[in-house]
Amino acid sequence: MRPAVVRELEKTGPNGGPLNEDALSRPTMAGRETGVWIVVEVAAGVVVNLYLLAGVGLGVGLIAGFAGVSGGYLLTPILMILGFPAPHAVGTAQALQAGNNLIGILRHRRLGHVDLKMGIIMATGALFGAEIGLRALHHARAISPSHADIAVLSMMMIMLGVIAVSMAVEVRRSRRRLAELGEADSAADEGEIHTAACEFLQGLCIFPHIRFTKSKLRISAWIVLGLGVVIGLLSGFLGVGGGFMSNPALIYLVGQPSLMAVGTNLIAAFTGVTFGCFRNAMLGVVHLPVALVMLLGTAIGTQLGALGTSWVKGIAVRSVLAASVSAAILGPAIKLAWMLTGSQVTWLDQVARLVALLQIAVPVALIALFLVMGYRRRCGGAVPAWVRRMLAGRPDQA
Repeated sequence: MRPAVVRELEKTGPNGGPLNEDALSRPTMAGRETGVWIVVEVAAGVVVNLYLLAGVGLGVGLIAGFAGVSGGYLLTPILMILGFPAPHAVGTAQALQAGNNLIGILRHRRLGHVDLKMGIIMATGALFGAEIGLRALHHARAISPSHADIAVLSMMMIMLGVIAVSMAVEVRRSRRRLAELGEADSAADEGEIHTAACEFLQGLCIFPHIRFTKSKLRISAWIVLGLGVVIGLLSGFLGVGGGFMSNPALIYLVGQPSLMAVGTNLIAAFTGVTFGCFRNAMLGVVHLPVALVMLLGTAIGTQLGALGTSWVKGIAVRSVLAASVSAAILGPAIKLAWMLTGSQVTWLDQVARLVALLQIAVPVALIALFLVMGYRRRCGGAVPAWVRRMLAGRPDQA
């Protein structure tokens, strides 16, 4: 279903009918309004407040720019919680991420956080994966719309849960090691992680075994290509850029430095979501008014987030990503419970909406803390020891 024309509602309701005088102050799917509404209709009887979407875009952009992810693992569930059918949520999230990722790539390239050779190989795999994932989603939707929604939310929760646990364990271990080594340790500054998995994969001499000079590592191109295919699958089926999965994979499996992984994985994510957006637009499930309004917020947030990475060490980036992925599980879990109960427990739907906003606020607050503390340190102010260990630069540079 194509979106209705964006309109201002003063004397008319969401469906064009008369609006009661007290309706402007009632909670609706678009939120609580006291004046003029500016909404977009995304499905029969489903309207969304564009001011709310712009605010969500700002928060997602800040997280995406800082952690090097496209933000789809936040966007798709939030849009579904607000009432978008699964294909519409996927297509609209892809449209937003395409613009958001391009902004992030350009910003991180200027900061030197992009390995172009590795990014191009991953992007090639993402094209193939995106087509497969998109076909699987629309096939599931053709069988049963409700089953498609449940499948998307369930897969999102499973992947987020696995990644959240593994990242939380690693971040805790890294913080402990950073405290033992001290603030001046150069390896910790670089954010390099050497796991048994990355040493094994780098040791596999499968032709072509390519040296990635920018990332200071050597690994088979097939491993990087395979990672790109996985990113494409996630993009096509879930409407995510795959950064929440590819970023940890680049760090823990490939062995790429944290800050370099932030910019590099955006190339594959951009390719996957752009191709998926084009294909979904052909099917009429991309809501451009929604995507454009949210892009206004993400454009600002992404720039601020990417700039903030120059103030912190790799451990700070991984901490924010771990917090974001962990918080992102709650909203889809509650929405899924609402669906499985036959949409009869109305308060679950309301709680899911509230939690969806809070799951953005948690990582945004953490990023704001790092930025404020980083600025304070550079101005010579006192900074708590646990924060100081995750900030870039030396005390004498403050």
